[in-house]
Amino acid sequence: MAKAVTMKTIARQAGVTEATVSMSLANNSRIPAKTRERIQAIAGRLGYTPHPYVSALLRLRRQGRAVKDRPVLALVNAFDRADGWKNAEGPTVRQMRDGAIGQAALRGYRTEEFWLRRDDMSPERLSEVLHARGIRGLLLSPLAEGAATPALKWDYFASVCLSVPLAPLTITTVCNDHFLSCLQTARECHRLGYRRMGLVLRKMHRERFQGRWDGGMQVAPLLLPKIRLVKTLLLETWDAEAEFAAWFRREQPEVIISPGAEWFHPMLARMGVAVPDDVGLAGLACSHLGHECSGVYQDGRAIGATAIDTLVAKVERFEHGLPGQPVNIMLESVWNPGKTLRAVR
Repeated sequence: MAKAVTMKTIARQAGVTEATVSMSLANNSRIPAKTRERIQAIAGRLGYTPHPYVSALLRLRRQGRAVKDRPVLALVNAFDRADGWKNAEGPTVRQMRDGAIGQAALRGYRTEEFWLRRDDMSPERLSEVLHARGIRGLLLSPLAEGAATPALKWDYFASVCLSVPLAPLTITTVCNDHFLSCLQTARECHRLGYRRMGLVLRKMHRERFQGRWDGGMQVAPLLLPKIRLVKTLLLETWDAEAEFAAWFRREQPEVIISPGAEWFHPMLARMGVAVPDDVGLAGLACSHLGHECSGVYQDGRAIGATAIDTLVAKVERFEHGLPGQPVNIMLESVWNPGKTLRAVR
């Protein structure tokens, strides 16, 4: 089967951008008439046929039609419960969903959420359902803890996943830059005068994020003078208070860096340890800017919006199936000063 001619192919032949091709094929008056005629002639010679899905979207945008008439992007919830994404424990994960829904609406698309495990439906069957409905864009939520990558029929869709790279797949992923987030946190702590730093993670974090938080912490002493790292504490759950207390008394960190920092504030108070007077506390996943816990805010809404922008670009370029080379888009965090760190010089 001959490969479909895309706007990218036409743009390369014409020596213009894909945006210029798109506007020329839509006969947009902002493009000079001679340029439009030349590009339309190239498109005709190459046998270009507009994609009906995108053509419908463009018509709706021009006509200002209601949201209910807009093409659908599938938000695939890969959690254990039907409301697992909407009501996820982590605020960043919930924000990703909100950001995706809002950005899709701004881009002229409607979103519908599909639960991967509804009625024990197989990924293959869900793929057929989405395909039969004419859905061509799929955003996969973060995977449930310990879950395998779902075996969807990727050739049917333009797909993006909210995750660090998934080793079995070459699917495009969008996520926070966890490595840089941890290094950024260590830099801020170092600037305030902290030197003896301790990282606390859940055990699943190391595998889920492929050691990225660990890596940021381990490189900090190579870039910042006089930093001393204490032994990293790996917990099964955040409420392991006895294990945390034993680690704290043994290692005596000056500052604790953790995505679970908000859990440890009351624990330390029960231990008779004052924050930030006795120890600093820095979060790797602050729930919002202005939160009392110092640390980084990942901005899940921006991550979700970026994932939608990436997905829409794929849909409108007809890029179905998995790419040959994986692409990972990482967003930097924003520093939240908070109240749990102080200058200790």
